Amino acid sequence: MYPDLSYVFHDLFGTAPDNWASIIKMFGFMMAIAILISSYFLGLEVKRQESNGRLKPLKITKDGKTSIVYPHEKVGDITIMAAVSGVIGAKIFALFESVDSIKMFIREPIQSLFSGSGLAIYGGLIVAFFAVTWYAKKFGFKTLDICDATAPALMLGYGIGRIGCQLSGDGDWGIVASSPKPSWFVFPDWLWSNTYPRNVAMEGVKIPDCVGKYCNELAQGVYPTPVYETIFAFIIFGILWSIRKKLKVAGQLFFVYCILNGFERFFIEKIRVNDKFYFGDMALSQAEIIATLLFIGGLIGFYIVTKNSKKASNQIPA
Repeated sequence: MYPDLSYVFHDLFGTAPDNWASIIKMFGFMMAIAILISSYFLGLEVKRQESNGRLKPLKITKDGKTSIVYPHEKVGDITIMAAVSGVIGAKIFALFESVDSIKMFIREPIQSLFSGSGLAIYGGLIVAFFAVTWYAKKFGFKTLDICDATAPALMLGYGIGRIGCQLSGDGDWGIVASSPKPSWFVFPDWLWSNTYPRNVAMEGVKIPDCVGKYCNELAQGVYPTPVYETIFAFIIFGILWSIRKKLKVAGQLFFVYCILNGFERFFIEKIRVNDKFYFGDMALSQAEIIATLLFIGGLIGFYIVTKNSKKASNQIPA
């Protein structure tokens, strides 16, 4: 694992870990890449919607002066707003991800809020969604149009962010892979069972003769669920990108994203390490609850916008 860039240089060039390069953490580095690449694809889709007349330039009057604002000119602002609000949302939702985290927040609210650990990716997505839709309404863009434009980029960014989870070993891994690797699994062993050596969470047992701050690995191999999520996220991105021109009703693409995202995350949670909330005999993690709501909400939303597709305001130009 590579908690920060100093460990990458250590493996490549033999330099000592925990040096000046340690300031660049692997998870944050991959999140920055995710934001940049997602912003690029968001810009492509916004420009495409401009070209077919779906997203129209707006007249903005300020201090008595009127100017024309094109939607693609706001992609940078949307990206920054989504990134900042996403981090805030991820932190807030992490505080309520388990009973223990809630108790910790009640006992030490300031320390919990400003600690360097603990992010819930669904919290980031939810808060970023409301922030972006507010921004879209502020400038007069139609919410469903912006949601459709952002859906593929969101899924792509999600997948790249999960690469950061895997490379850093941030604790976002699966349950113990107690079953032996089946014969049909032709991929490397670490894709079935991974001990996450040098994980940034510093969990597990000490690695003998290890050099550096991060010298722990798990005593038992676990399912590397961030890799699985990255694969599924890239597949879903490919699906969304390929069908975006075929869906003719505003909002359909976004609700397909909700359905596929919710479906993927719900089943990944079955092999992930996560605290559970108990509802009688039923035990569900926070992510399972949100994934279920996403899936059901996506189905309902897709049905509603499709049913109302006869309205001219909901039709996408050919």
